Amino acid sequence: MSFDHRSGLPGAYDRGRSASEDRKALVWQGGAFVTGADLNEIQTLADRRFERVSRMVARNGDRIAGADIIVDVEGESVTVTAGRIYVAGDARVVSAAVLTDVPMTGDVSVGVRIVRAVKTYEDDPTLLGLHPGAISEGQECAAREYEALVWGHSEDGLDDPLSPVYVLRDGVALDLAPPPALSQVRQLLAEQDRDAHGNYVVDGCDVRAIGRDGADQVFTINAGRANIQGFKRVRNAAMRFRQVEEPDLENVAAEPATYTAADGDPMTIVVQRPPIATVSQVVVVKRASESVIRGATPGGADALSNPAVVAIESVTQGATTFVSGDDYEQAGDNVSWAPAGDEPAGGSTYLVTYRYNVAVTPDEITDTTIVVSGGVNGTTALVSYASKIPRIDVLGLDRFGAPVYIKGVSARRGALAPQAPSEILKLAEVWNDWLDVPVVVNNGTRNVTYDRMQRLFGRLIDVLETFDRSEAERDILARDPVAKRGIFTDAFVDDRYRDQGEAQTAAIARGILQLPVALAGLTRLGTSFETLPYVEEIVLRQDLATSGMLINPYMNFTAMPAALRLEPAVDFWTESLTTWTSGVTREFTTAPGAPPGDTSFNEIVATERVPAQTLRSIEVSFLIDGFGAGENLERLVFDGIDVTPPDLTADGAGQVTGAFTIPAGVPSGRRRVRAEGEAGSFAEALYLGEGVVETSVMRRVTLVAREAPPPQVIIQQTLVQQLNDPWVGQEGGNENADGSMDPLAQTFVLFEARHVVGVDFQIAAIGDRSNGIRVQLAGVFNGYPTRDVFAEAFISMATPEVGDWLEARFDAPVFLPADREFCFVILTDDAEHAVSVAQLGDIFTDPVTGRQTRVGAQPYTTGVLFASANRSAWTPIQDADMAFRIVAADYTHTERVVTLGTVDLDEVSDIIIRGTVELPTEAAGFRYEIVRAGGQVIALAPGQEIAFSEYLTETVTIRAVLRGTSKIAPMLFPGTLVVAGRIATTGNYVSRVFQMGSPVEVKALFAALAPVGSGVTVDVDDGAGDWTALTLDTTEVLGGGWNQPRYVLASHSAAVGRIRLTLTGSPAARPQLARLRAYSI
Repeated sequence: MSFDHRSGLPGAYDRGRSASEDRKALVWQGGAFVTGADLNEIQTLADRRFERVSRMVARNGDRIAGADIIVDVEGESVTVTAGRIYVAGDARVVSAAVLTDVPMTGDVSVGVRIVRAVKTYEDDPTLLGLHPGAISEGQECAAREYEALVWGHSEDGLDDPLSPVYVLRDGVALDLAPPPALSQVRQLLAEQDRDAHGNYVVDGCDVRAIGRDGADQVFTINAGRANIQGFKRVRNAAMRFRQVEEPDLENVAAEPATYTAADGDPMTIVVQRPPIATVSQVVVVKRASESVIRGATPGGADALSNPAVVAIESVTQGATTFVSGDDYEQAGDNVSWAPAGDEPAGGSTYLVTYRYNVAVTPDEITDTTIVVSGGVNGTTALVSYASKIPRIDVLGLDRFGAPVYIKGVSARRGALAPQAPSEILKLAEVWNDWLDVPVVVNNGTRNVTYDRMQRLFGRLIDVLETFDRSEAERDILARDPVAKRGIFTDAFVDDRYRDQGEAQTAAIARGILQLPVALAGLTRLGTSFETLPYVEEIVLRQDLATSGMLINPYMNFTAMPAALRLEPAVDFWTESLTTWTSGVTREFTTAPGAPPGDTSFNEIVATERVPAQTLRSIEVSFLIDGFGAGENLERLVFDGIDVTPPDLTADGAGQVTGAFTIPAGVPSGRRRVRAEGEAGSFAEALYLGEGVVETSVMRRVTLVAREAPPPQVIIQQTLVQQLNDPWVGQEGGNENADGSMDPLAQTFVLFEARHVVGVDFQIAAIGDRSNGIRVQLAGVFNGYPTRDVFAEAFISMATPEVGDWLEARFDAPVFLPADREFCFVILTDDAEHAVSVAQLGDIFTDPVTGRQTRVGAQPYTTGVLFASANRSAWTPIQDADMAFRIVAADYTHTERVVTLGTVDLDEVSDIIIRGTVELPTEAAGFRYEIVRAGGQVIALAPGQEIAFSEYLTETVTIRAVLRGTSKIAPMLFPGTLVVAGRIATTGNYVSRVFQMGSPVEVKALFAALAPVGSGVTVDVDDGAGDWTALTLDTTEVLGGGWNQPRYVLASHSAAVGRIRLTLTGSPAARPQLARLRAYSI
């Protein structure tokens, strides 16, 4: 082994460079020589020790002071100022520099390199011996090593390692966080901030659309600060972002338009579904006069020269005009003389004037119009074109501060903005109508300071005081709709202002009164996870194994919980404890209209009175795996309610199958299911019934089949707070029946975000083969494993042999972001099962070559091996690491279409498809598709409503379209729910009683959107059901299709009365009302 010093000086040696991490100091015995190699080794050991310690708070490239950057995009140069930067265990000074020929496209790292130099006495005479009279005076002494930092970038062609300080993306520095920027300290702070606050904008970062530049839409993101995944990203200047316009297209075939221009003159056709992407064909009606030769056969037909004849206008020969129907008739593109009337002589010519369809080339095309010429006034032109469908997209920032554009699902009605992945900070929604500059809604999450909160609280008090002083109409919204002055108002927030004793059918949803939509069917599709196809890839490995370590060294023999799987485990539909139709209709009203100037209502505001939601009483199948062979199921509990089926016993494999019905009246949400056996076995799982389910909750419900309450035994060791405990209360059993056991855990960090499919580990010893091993993928907090379990797998020990690599595979891939600590936990109730570890100082024998090497350094420096007696308090083991491999998905296709199933529709007018989809980054995309019987494909985002213009009675196919990359993919969880609705053709609303008089004039007005084919009538009574109609007085145009009609009854005699609104319509004509005001004079 060579011990040459890195300086390359002849005769210079250093044993410290190859020494193991456990070498701490040099010890001289009496009479031992002191050599230059020994002194060099002391320095190396000290440098390594200091660097290991400093890496706990900083990493190479962290700015300590100064080192600012100025980018000249046009000049392709970068100016960096002097400063101090941490590299290789020291905060080093770097001088200012100007870097030229820096690429301004793509990602480029700007950083520093270490330049080393060595000086001897030949270079510096002061390095000769200094003490007068000593033997060393004037003699050669130790050389000196110098290290300096120089600026560089990743594309400068130099081979020396670069420590990145900045990342330029298309000429913009992504992160300008001021120094000191200590990475490891920031990592710890980031974990705290991320868990408490998520992603948010601190200041700035407003998005503005500049306009179209060629095929791109250009946006500008203002300078500002944001916290993304806990890391502060600072940008001191605005940056431009370009996004290629990629609208989805809808083919419109033969749209009719009346030709209003004079014959042959140009006419502008305004299309019904702008904007226009391309025009495939325009057909106009032209007029032609043609001389035709009569055939020799009497009663025969003569062909016209132009095809697609629409109508024959006249047939003449000299002074003779032939009569259509008596003498001739049109037969396609021919003049037929079949009628028994007059006809020209054979071989003679006659004149025919007729109209025919012909495709023409448009004179001009804009986004909304097509200019054509040559048509006949009063005829119909047919336009076929591709239309751009509106879409709502999201613009955000990724964890590095780079812009990310997330596309939504196109829809002409009810479009929803896509959900930003957890790794992305949403800045704004981009509303694309493809006509002009898109509308940008800056509705990203923003930090609110305490000072601003205080101002908002003060403003709220002012608003409340204003309400107290306002007129009766506004005051009534906050207190009671009935005023003594005869005024009634209803903003249609909920059903509370209706006459509770009168049967009514119209529905209220989000500030709108509309026709009710009744539930017409619920169809559950998909019982498995769906993602892109993949092969397995090992992305992290530590293959060294020198000895075995017991998994259960403290001999905790409490049986592990059995696995309990529910089918279904999730229900996306809940039932409402109310007699009104509003609850169901509200589910189908994902994006209701509102009259101009109105404030939209949010269903989650505190003043909203939402009816209680309960779980549907449906049958749920269950499978218990892990009971003792022949063990009886003693008790099955759903949310504390006994639902135990009779006479169920585990088979020889320890499995119990059965079904139960969810009890009526159980509130919606996450509900605990627990099974207990007579011999002490138990299993727990979650059942979830909610309209919208977060992916983290869905993962726990579907990927963790062995939920158990936290252990009660606490031992005196280093304790760490456990996050996200699945259960708090105890129910049934004793204090030891909680699944406590003695596990091992190994932490790890991925260097790029991946979907982990499982863990491989090596078995070193096998005890009782009937006792299996459970492997959990879990979170890490402050360096210690937590109870936040993402997925788990169970391995039977019936067949493995000592030395085998066991493959624990989860039911579905689990996305893990980069540069964050996670762990896998191995548990068993066997005292002899052991896993392979690599211990510092032990000998490792290569199983292939047989070569032996000593483990001289920490086998896996990024993670730590832990042991525990109760899965709660953990002890780190610093001199060993488990032999393991982290296995991720390598996706072989970037797009996949999955047919989930078919749904039979019976008079259905509305459809919502609900499901839980995990989109880990902006690279993943997902949409549902409805394929109609005729082949029409309708794209929907999860939770998006489609309202048809007719009642459908047909069978449709539901598909899921998944899109990703080789490393990132979406995940569709089991249990997609297709909700079908049927809109009624009529609905009514009756107000509460309010004061009137005798006689009085009654007036009622409201905002109305009433398409052609729909209608509204208004009536008033005396409180006893004697209704009198009000007549339409005036109508005020509000804009956007909304009007404000005012209805009047000139004379009405009643002390009190009510207002009744009756709506009529159809799927194609859906009336909407808002802001009802009624009063008597």
